[in-house]
Amino acid sequence: MSLTSSLYSGISGLSATGDSMQIIGDNLSNTNTTGFKSAGYSFEDLLSQSISTQSGTSQIGRGTALSDISTDWSQGSFSTTGNSTDLAISGDGFFIVRDGSNESTFYTRAGEFSFDDDGNLVNSTGYVVQGWEVNQDSEAVGAVGDITLDSFTSPPQESTEATLIVNLNSDA
Repeated sequence: MSLTSSLYSGISGLSATGDSMQIIGDNLSNTNTTGFKSAGYSFEDLLSQSISTQSGTSQIGRGTALSDISTDWSQGSFSTTGNSTDLAISGDGFFIVRDGSNESTFYTRAGEFSFDDDGNLVNSTGYVVQGWEVNQDSEAVGAVGDITLDSFTSPPQESTEATLIVNLNSDA
C-alpha cells in the first residue's frame, strides 16, 4: 500500500466519522422537538484490495464512506401538554398540513396545534391541518379539507342521567 493510499484511507475515515457526528448532533439537538424521528447510520468500504498471503487471500479496506442514513420510525413516547388541541399519532401515519400561500401539502408527526383568528386548526408554522368532515354517526364524509371551526361552543343538551362517585364519612 502506498503512502497516498494510506492517507486516502485515513482521510475517508475522518470524513465518514465527521458525517456520523453531524447525525448524532442532529439527534441530540432535536431530542425535545415535537414529532422528531432520530436517524441512524452505517458505513461501507469504498475500495478494497485482495492480498495473497501464506494462509490464503485477505481483503484490506482502502477507504470508507457513510453508506446509509436511516430514520427510526418506531413509536415515540406520549407526553401530556395541557393543551386540548395537541394531538399524537399512535402507530403509523402522519398529519396532513397545507401551506395556504402556495397550496403545497406536507406531512408531519408533530401534533402541536392551535386555532388561528379565522378558526383554522394550524401547526406552529401556520400551516392548516387537513382532515375529513365527520357526520353524526362518526363516519368520514367527503374529501380532505381544512379543519375549521365556526363556533367554539356546542349547543346545550338536557342531561338525562348523572353518575356520582363519593366517599361517605363512616362516623356520620
